[in-house]
Formats: sequence, structure tokens, C-alpha cells
Amino acid sequence: MSKRGFDWQLVVECGWDIEKTNIPFRKLFVKDIGDGASTSFWNDVWIGEVALKDRFKRLARLETNLEATVRDRLQYDGSKCIGVWSWARSSSGRANGELENLNELLVGAVINPLKQDMWRWGAANNGKFTTKSLRKFIDEKMIPRGNGNIETLRNNLVPKKIEVFVWRARRKRLPNLIELDKRGIDLNTVRCPLCDDDIESIDHSLFLCKHVMEVWNKVFEWWGLEKLDPCNLGDPLADTGQANSTFGKDIWQTVIWSSSYLIWKNRNQKFFSNKSWNAPVALNEIQVKSYE
Repeated sequence: MSKRGFDWQLVVECGWDIEKTNIPFRKLFVKDIGDGASTSFWNDVWIGEVALKDRFKRLARLETNLEATVRDRLQYDGSKCIGVWSWARSSSGRANGELENLNELLVGAVINPLKQDMWRWGAANNGKFTTKSLRKFIDEKMIPRGNGNIETLRNNLVPKKIEVFVWRARRKRLPNLIELDKRGIDLNTVRCPLCDDDIESIDHSLFLCKHVMEVWNKVFEWWGLEKLDPCNLGDPLADTGQANSTFGKDIWQTVIWSSSYLIWKNRNQKFFSNKSWNAPVALNEIQVKSYE
């Protein structure tokens, strides 16, 4: 896993905060064993799902050097790995039972003296850490699962990422402030980061915020339609009632979905980078993306 482009000290510090929400951040980093020289046999999670000192507690108390590496404690005989132990005293009783279980576990271990030990990011198929994969993992853990009997909508005119965005938005799975607060995240405020007039629900952040309404009014004006009525909101991401003979429902849906996606993108830029986005600029971006 490359260290290029990341402040790993910051990643670790964020990891401690993430674990306060009962998300096992550290367990997402998996050690791939090469020669075993830089991996702690007892303290690192390198085989199984927990550190060996926690799984075999009696043996760990007998160990003369808890900082011993995997290379110190394993010897590869050409067909399997066998343990090379250094006990403070002979094992007996339940410790013997633990030793039997440990030896069975180590049968599946492999040491490659020509390769260095490496950390792998377990939340990505390619093993490489990205903030995107971390954000996706946190979203899946923090935002409720389940379809709630909501129909899955398809539109071949939009990119897959926008279809996924709409799927998540209609199921209240976007990580907005009120949803994160429900999951126990300690936040300074749950008020809308754009207007600060109300709590940030999904409907508010995508449709009801006064700054967002300015954008929607521009969009509806572009299509020669009446303004969006907040009192009759319904499910605008599924509503094709505005479709008529001039433009089909898929085209209108493309405009609505693209607008919602870009509004949410702007919300994130404002929240994380304090970037502004006014209605005319927003309309221009929406028009370009919709045509694309």
C-alpha cells in the first residue's frame, strides 16, 4: 500500500475518532506476511481477525518476548509453518489446549523470505487505501440499510453514480447531519451548512433550503414550468408528473436527478471546503451536465 499522497498521521488520528462510533477502523488494515520481519507475532492482527495475544491469553502470559516478530516465532519447513517458542515456563492445563489450537491455526500461515511484510486496506478489493473507500465504508455502517419498500428507479440516460445517489437519497442513506446524529455521531450542530435556518434532513438539503430553492426555481424556469412547491414536495426524485409531450419522463428525470446530484455535491464542497455556489452558476453546471 503506497504512502504517497496521504498524511498517515492524520489518517490514524481520524481513525481513533471513527472507532468512537463503534466502527472497527484499525481492523480494516490487514497485514500480508512476507518474511515476517516487521510484524509482531502476538500484537499485530496478521492471521485470523484478532491479535494472537487476545485470542491465546494464557500463552501470551507465558511468552518471554511479546515483541517477537512472526519470523522469530515461525519456521517454514518447506511444507508448513511450525512454531518456535520461548516460554517462561512449561505450558500445562488449558495453556496446552491453547497451544494445540494455535499450532492448528499456524498450519495455514505462509512465510516468503523474498518478500517484505505489507499492510493492505481491507475495505477495497485492490487493497489500496483511498478516502473514497473509507467514506463508502462509513456510510454503509452509519446509514440504515433496507429498501423500505421503495422502488428502485432506473434511467439509462444518467451515469451509474447518479443512479446510486438517487437510490441512497430516496432511502435516507446520504450522510447528512441529522442522519449522522441519529447514528450517534457527536456533531457541533445538525443545522443546514448552507442556510443555518433548519435542521439538515435529506429533503431540506436537496430541495427545501432557501439557497437550494433558488437553484430549483432557475431549473424550472429553464423548462418553462411553475416553481417547485415545497408544500407539495412528495417524492420529487420519483415524480415524472412534469413530463409532457414536449419532453419525455426520462429526459425530465435526468434533469431532476442531475440537479439533485450537483446540489448535494455543492453542499459537500461548502461543508468541507467552504466553497460558494450561486444559483446562476449552479444552473449553468446543471445544464451542461444534463446535456452530457
